[in-house]
Amino acid sequence: MRSPRLRRHPPSAQKPSKPEPSEVFPSGEVVEVLPDEQPYRAAHLAAVVKSYDPDLRSYAVEYGSLAASSSGTSGRPLPPGVVPASQVRPRPPPPSLAASPPAEHAAVDALRDGAWWLGVALLGGGRAHGRVAVCFPETREVVEFDAADVRPHLEWVAGEWRSPEDLETSKRTPYKKGTQVEVSKLEDNSVIAWFPGVVAKTIWKDNLLVDYTSSKSDGSSLCSEIVEMRHIRPCPPRTSAICFSVNDDVEGFQGDGWWPGMIIEVHPELKYTFKLANSGKDLQLDQKALRLRYDWVDGQWEKVSQNWLQTEFAKGSRVEVSSNDEGFRGAWFQGTVLKSVGHKYLVEYDALKAEDETTPLTETIGEEHIRPSPPDIPVSNGFKFLDEVDAFCNDGWWVGVISKVISDQKCMVYFKSYKEENEFGREQLRLHCDWVGGRWMRISPALEM
Repeated sequence: MRSPRLRRHPPSAQKPSKPEPSEVFPSGEVVEVLPDEQPYRAAHLAAVVKSYDPDLRSYAVEYGSLAASSSGTSGRPLPPGVVPASQVRPRPPPPSLAASPPAEHAAVDALRDGAWWLGVALLGGGRAHGRVAVCFPETREVVEFDAADVRPHLEWVAGEWRSPEDLETSKRTPYKKGTQVEVSKLEDNSVIAWFPGVVAKTIWKDNLLVDYTSSKSDGSSLCSEIVEMRHIRPCPPRTSAICFSVNDDVEGFQGDGWWPGMIIEVHPELKYTFKLANSGKDLQLDQKALRLRYDWVDGQWEKVSQNWLQTEFAKGSRVEVSSNDEGFRGAWFQGTVLKSVGHKYLVEYDALKAEDETTPLTETIGEEHIRPSPPDIPVSNGFKFLDEVDAFCNDGWWVGVISKVISDQKCMVYFKSYKEENEFGREQLRLHCDWVGGRWMRISPALEM
């Protein structure tokens, strides 16, 4: 007879102890605190140590007017409180009297409202008169300070002061110099538009210098801005709908930026009435100034739900049909729906013939191989090198790429799937687009430029 097994109880979990600070500041010591309370969150505020609690690893501190700026302004002092030791550091060493003004884009602390705020130094402004311009990337605000109210930024690491240059790491950022991005325009902490730009420089603490790709209204050179990385996203997917429907969530290009909104009315010749989401203002925009809306969420693109409708083809509908049969892949053949049978359609082809070579071929087609006839996309300036097109040959439209422009009326087209190149007249070509999720899509002309 087996003895009963002893039930082993795991030892009770012990809470990890808080790390002992590298040094303990004595009572009366002047320190700097990174408080959690507004309006000083993310700033360093001068304080005096009243006592230290070794059990809680915390300090009782008292704030005062120790951080008053040379201009005499100071913020509202916080009431005395208790803060974790991890939020307390000694006061940085004062800069030498012979110190030169900070270099462009150097990390600095600026004394504002009685606290030291991390910013980025800029050139220009009133440097000749002892002033320094500082940009605060979180708000993108630029403020001029007396030179005495700006100090080099230092980090307190393992009991010693380190400069940002010493702490630079080789961590990878998705936005290298030259990367095309979009920068958010904020209103009440909400994104109301996205403006295209190019990364000009990476700056310490996840800040980027961005050159906007649109000129200023007066035609002068591109404007630049220092922006926190969290306000930047990559350019959205390189697709755009050929046509939209009422209630579609889209973005419209207006005033050098992309503004979220909704289609509220459809007009002839690919024009739409677009309602701005933030202001409710109505605009009439051309199809080229609209794109499907995508949101950048946790490093992935998510398409905002569209007003998708199940595509159904009534009797008499003009359609195009594809085939997976060898030798026909990549081609679309025109026809007319004769009737629907469940999720299939009986189609009569325009050019394909039955075995007698005289009667139009009819065939039952599954919904995955049928689509409406594409819209007639005007090509006002002719086809261009590397344009993706459909070329009409062998009774169907075959996808290819313009490999050479011979003249306004003739082009060479390369068919990658078959490694062939043929000459076509302009009337045998059309811009290629795809039927995706109930919408005609193609590479956005605005993003190809």
